[in-house]
Amino acid sequence: MAVSQPGPTPPLPFAAGERLSFRISYLHLTAGHATLSIEPGPPEQPHALRFVADARSEGFFAWLLRFRVDDHTVATWDPVSGCSLGIEKHLREGRARRDQTVVFDGEEARVRDPKIEQERFDVDPCSADVLSALYVTRVRGVPEAGRLELPAFDNGKRYVLGVRFLKRERLDLPPPLGRDVPTLVVEPQLVEGSGLFVSKGRLTVWLTDDARRIPVRLRAKAPIGSVSADLESAEGLAAP
Repeated sequence: MAVSQPGPTPPLPFAAGERLSFRISYLHLTAGHATLSIEPGPPEQPHALRFVADARSEGFFAWLLRFRVDDHTVATWDPVSGCSLGIEKHLREGRARRDQTVVFDGEEARVRDPKIEQERFDVDPCSADVLSALYVTRVRGVPEAGRLELPAFDNGKRYVLGVRFLKRERLDLPPPLGRDVPTLVVEPQLVEGSGLFVSKGRLTVWLTDDARRIPVRLRAKAPIGSVSADLESAEGLAAP
């Protein structure tokens, strides 16, 4: 399977102002909340978009296990080329802390991270960071036969991110999406330590079965049971 190469992007199924809020649950109990939002690019990159992911633990399990999560990730993406420009992570998970900045410049990635000695890495053209990859998947879609493959770079490693189609399913979703909404169930193959609900085992994502491909549910296997993120509210969606 050939890896998708950079090129002009189709019309975008999202825009600045979109905000998705999720309830994170474990064993059917609330474990935290998360948001995925889109903002305009910084002043020095006015044509870009910024994808912002925040996740915070709360509830019984955070108290019982004394395990707190407070993650903040911002990726900058060029909608003209469809390429990642950089990503900044500030992850607080229990006693683990990670602060990382990556800047993409053509076939090079410059990394600032106390846990990674090397600062410059060779990468494939138009490599995706782990957060922008979700939005690139929304733009390009996932074929029912084969899989979408993207060159990616995360935590000092270059790899191919594959996303494969599993099935279709209907879900009852919050307004303005409504009840009995058709969705696509897909399976990304992600690396660990990215701060995006990724743990050992399988990650499954539900996307609306329309041109917007809105993520409405994520589910990751845990040592016991699974961790789910279910859409609670949606704002600033593009027209269907």
